[in-house]
Amino acid sequence: MNSLFTHTSRGDEVGYLKHGSGSRKVVLIHGNLASSLWWKKTLQLIRPGFEAYAVDLPGAGSTPETNIRHTLDYLASFVNDFTDALRLHRFYLVGHSMGGGVAQLFAINYPEKVEKLVLVNSIAMDGLRLGFDYDDNMLRAVMSNDTLIRHWLKAVMPGMEDNEMFEKIMEHAMRSSEHVFLGHPRAMAEADWTDRIHKIQCPTLFVHGIWDDLIPKAGSERTAQAIKNCRLTYLEKCGHSPMLEVPQAFNDLIFDFFEK
Repeated sequence: MNSLFTHTSRGDEVGYLKHGSGSRKVVLIHGNLASSLWWKKTLQLIRPGFEAYAVDLPGAGSTPETNIRHTLDYLASFVNDFTDALRLHRFYLVGHSMGGGVAQLFAINYPEKVEKLVLVNSIAMDGLRLGFDYDDNMLRAVMSNDTLIRHWLKAVMPGMEDNEMFEKIMEHAMRSSEHVFLGHPRAMAEADWTDRIHKIQCPTLFVHGIWDDLIPKAGSERTAQAIKNCRLTYLEKCGHSPMLEVPQAFNDLIFDFFEK
């Protein structure tokens, strides 16, 4: 499954993975220090009748950096440009972690495009503040710290057993742009669309891996309660990354939701 490319109306090149065929479209948004590769097992297990697109955000995977500050609203507009380029007018939207925040904002800003919404271990509607100083020099040091990144990635996928896939994920993380390393933690800390969350009107499923130590359960519950038509489900035997840790159970859950 190789990366494909398209260009937006703004001239940005966007890399993505695509799999499946059918009239029912799915768009998948990855999180911080991630890429479309995190959705590879989801794509491989796609159900008949669905066609899925896993986008690489700027500076991640195979998408070049745009050198525009990575606020979550900007990333939502980038995904909108991507879907316009591929003429995807109505689809199921799935976002993981930081990408779940992007997906929430997408559903708020472009509601006519979202059939149903799935939030996977998503940051809350009032953001996520990680327990460290947001100093540029410190964040740049993290960029070259292979040991630290490896430790962090293993911590967010405790049930992951595919070592070959993990090494590819590690490689993608280490080549993320400076905008990703410096911008994404700040973007999540600054995020707050509490006053807009009521604008999400589509059916929504919030999936939270029961072993997740990164995303507070209270934030997931608070966000799910604020979305009018949302169901929160705790998924067993996985942490922050259900699509990599329990891919079949994860796919069964989200495609059952799509097919209802």
